[in-house]
Amino acid sequence: MFLKLKWLAIILIVFSTTLSGKEKARPFYPVAAIDSSLRLNAGAVCREYRQEFELFDNGRASEHVHLVVSVLNRSGDVYAELELPYDKTSKITSISGSSYDAAGMRDDRLKNSNIQDLNYTSEGTLYDDLRLKTAKLKTDNYPYTVEFDYEITYSELIGYPEWRPISGYRFSVEKSSFTVSCPDNMDFRYREFNLPQLCRTETHESGIHHFEWKLSTLKAWREEPLSQRLYLETPRVITAPVKFTYCGYSGSMNSWDDFGKWHFKLLEGRDQLPAKRQEEIRDLVKELKDTAQIVRKLYEYMQSRTHYVGIQMGIGGYQPFPAETVDHLGYGDCKALSNYMKALLNAVGITSDYTIAGTGYNQGITMTDFPTVNQCNHAILCVPLSGDTIWLECTSQTSPCGYLSTSTAGRKVLTMNSRGSRIVNTPLLTAEQSSQCRSGEVKISPTGSIEAVVKTTYAGYQYNNISQILTENKQDQEKALYEKSGITGLVISGFSYEVNKIKVPQVVEKITLSSPIFTSKTGSRLFIPLNIFNQMESAPARVDNRTMAVYRQYAYLDKDSVLLRLPVGFKVETLPHGKTLNSEFGAYCSTIALKDNQVLYQRKLKMNRGIWPKEKYNALIDFYAAIINADKVKLVLKIEAN
Repeated sequence: MFLKLKWLAIILIVFSTTLSGKEKARPFYPVAAIDSSLRLNAGAVCREYRQEFELFDNGRASEHVHLVVSVLNRSGDVYAELELPYDKTSKITSISGSSYDAAGMRDDRLKNSNIQDLNYTSEGTLYDDLRLKTAKLKTDNYPYTVEFDYEITYSELIGYPEWRPISGYRFSVEKSSFTVSCPDNMDFRYREFNLPQLCRTETHESGIHHFEWKLSTLKAWREEPLSQRLYLETPRVITAPVKFTYCGYSGSMNSWDDFGKWHFKLLEGRDQLPAKRQEEIRDLVKELKDTAQIVRKLYEYMQSRTHYVGIQMGIGGYQPFPAETVDHLGYGDCKALSNYMKALLNAVGITSDYTIAGTGYNQGITMTDFPTVNQCNHAILCVPLSGDTIWLECTSQTSPCGYLSTSTAGRKVLTMNSRGSRIVNTPLLTAEQSSQCRSGEVKISPTGSIEAVVKTTYAGYQYNNISQILTENKQDQEKALYEKSGITGLVISGFSYEVNKIKVPQVVEKITLSSPIFTSKTGSRLFIPLNIFNQMESAPARVDNRTMAVYRQYAYLDKDSVLLRLPVGFKVETLPHGKTLNSEFGAYCSTIALKDNQVLYQRKLKMNRGIWPKEKYNALIDFYAAIINADKVKLVLKIEAN
């Protein structure tokens, strides 16, 4: 009897082990199960995403995320990597993960060696309080699937999560959800974008308010020329607090003015300079009577003494170093340098407003009735004068006083002082202010070679096209000129730059050049391109079934005037006609005139700034194509008969 029981136990153990093995071998999200519509244009597919955010009070919260992504090809590898920033107010309490082959069979688990703990440093950052944990589960065998689970706890919060089911291009979604739970008596704000109806549900249970958003079957977006940021067109939910306490400073986001008051409190007592430096500053500008000249003098002084270093220290990266510290060290981030410039102006009795703004990918304040900390990622300085306002970008050692580049121009920002805060617009240059004006004189020899002297003035945003090489040495500047020129056989015999750092900056470039093989010669004829220096040679690609709006960030104006001195012994056989093109995207006009063996070619192109419906894209490409065709015109010369 005992023997029978023993064999029965062995059989049961073997049977249970077999079942357990089958359970372990069950496929997990096999790639073959992905709908074909979600594979189209996709490098990766989100199989499942659950983001659960639980608020306990105005400062404490926890967040749990479960993520499963199938990577179809190499372009989707980026979605198989986890990046989790944290600081002294947050703690990553757990990270786990696994990878699976195409059939959905597990082939690896996330190990400690796959997780790195790094300084969250942007280029140029010296040190910071912000850190980053990264986790990778990657294979060279496509397709594959990764699964991640992680949890973060927060001891203090100034910003809440944002839900973006479509996290990038070529990324489709099977299902995604976002849940927020908070006490019924706690103020909680949210703003929805590009969501279908009925995707949000709300419930109450035991004094807790639950919000849940769910979406499924979201197709991948592809990159399209001249489009805005992807997140502006895809579903998302932004959440934010009303009252908060962060690093000992209590505040409110009930309005931008309230948030500005909290931010301004962080600056108190930090815009003071040593007495010796104040004395030096006052002596530096004592002969100047015009306030704008004084601001410019001190701005250039600041540029000469400091340089930008990204620093994320202190109160969540929102509080700048004291001005005395910057004065001693000679460096700082955008906050510290703006605050330092404010201190320099204080020393001579000029008031200024510390300003938070968006730069680069951050569009600045886009929701004037919904304050969030993430709508600004940069600090600049505003100097209001009677009849004018001077804006100062304090992180640049080369920008002219009062000039804001396209990265911060034309955006809503928050200025703040002891009286309060207000939203204002940074200036945006017109097409006429952002110009490239060129004049040239070209001498053509009977053999088809040319000698030319060309003068070009770059202004406004087109100053950016040339400003980066102004600090280079002569050799590198010459190399850059050769690289951007489209002239065959170009030989540069001399060049110079003259910089005028006014509010709308200008650079005057003068070049003396030649080419032995510029024109085409066939028998007794010379074929001479008339637009020698500024041909539009390519246009954005045509896009079938475009999905995104058409966007041009800024307007500009190009004006060209070229005088061609024709060779002796030749006559004009073909003189092309000028061309005029008008559209909602801009205007083009060229004229060609012959007089006394000289041809004057003039061209003017103005491109407008704006946002147009996706249906307008083909019309824009047609406009580009017409310009390209008009720019190809050639003058035909023929040897005069004896």
